[in-house]
Amino acid sequence: MLATVLGALWLVACGPGGGADPAFKAKGKVTEAPVHHASGLRIQKLNDGFRVEVRNPQDTSEVIGKYRFARRNSRAAEGETVVKIPVTNMALNSTTFVPYFEKLDAHEVIGGVTYTDRITNARVKRLVEEGKTLEIAGGDGINMERLLMVDPDALMAYRYGSSDFSNIEAQGIPVVMNMEYMETTPLGRAEWVKLIGCLLDRYDEAEALFDGIETEYLRLSELARSADYYPVVFSGSKYESKWFTPGNKSFVAQFIRDSGARYAFNHIEGQGNVELDFESVLSTLVKADYWGLIVSSKADFALSDLLKMEPRYTLFNSFKEGQVFVCNTAKSDYFGDAVLEPEVVLADLIAVIHPDLMPNHDHTYFRPVVVDVKS
Repeated sequence: MLATVLGALWLVACGPGGGADPAFKAKGKVTEAPVHHASGLRIQKLNDGFRVEVRNPQDTSEVIGKYRFARRNSRAAEGETVVKIPVTNMALNSTTFVPYFEKLDAHEVIGGVTYTDRITNARVKRLVEEGKTLEIAGGDGINMERLLMVDPDALMAYRYGSSDFSNIEAQGIPVVMNMEYMETTPLGRAEWVKLIGCLLDRYDEAEALFDGIETEYLRLSELARSADYYPVVFSGSKYESKWFTPGNKSFVAQFIRDSGARYAFNHIEGQGNVELDFESVLSTLVKADYWGLIVSSKADFALSDLLKMEPRYTLFNSFKEGQVFVCNTAKSDYFGDAVLEPEVVLADLIAVIHPDLMPNHDHTYFRPVVVDVKS
């Protein structure tokens, strides 16, 4: 059994959302909805719905989309896209959006999604098997014929590179951008559930869901801060002559800091994955206390599997001490459900790094590797 190491895919987010610009203000009764962690999301509650602004989470001066979610027919202001709510039939351009609907018990609203074979959520997999949720991927993008068969109220998508959805909008299908993957903290990514709450016209439920996530996450991070010692933790994996690791402003680095540890690459600037020369960082990797990475393996992942990839891993202190932990994406939905369960991920990390703080913990995503090699 040789697992495919996906360490570079720790990444695929705390800063406040901030206020909207004057052009974002609406006439009549307007209430600014609190957004504390999702830096790319702005929400206003209106008499008949919501006004939402989506920005680049890593450059909030860049506005990506402006939306008017209305309960009755409404004229769009300049630059706005109107979506009638509540939506009852959505198409999704990423499987990572699935848990945002499923956690609100709105999975049956998903009429189509790209790459249905990658869905691991049991309830949505059942909808796919029953033909109620259709595959809409085609080639390198969306299959227009399949999308028109779904006939969605809107398409939820993310911007990547030179993404262009004008052909879809030309068919009368509104495109709503979701930029959660660019958030730099775990709570920032989870708070985008409020966008889905607006689309479903169930904002209060979405807010309550997130408040529960936030409360537990902050409780756990406070618990981790009570630890007597903060070990050094690194993440990522080697590919050819390079080491791929999340930068210091990534949500992964935030997870590590919040678990009561010091991030080994806290000096490496970056919000996403950073490519480093393996030889140049070897001294850092050798001395660190813990190593965390993402793998995909049908069997339980063990230290011996790491040796098959790189014999020099035996030099790592984390390897010698058996202090390696993994998330096996073949057995847990790290790229889906985990986005809406940052508190569960954090609990796993604390239980690995500070087992005395969380005795008898039942791991969901991250767990120690099987130690089958003597140091």
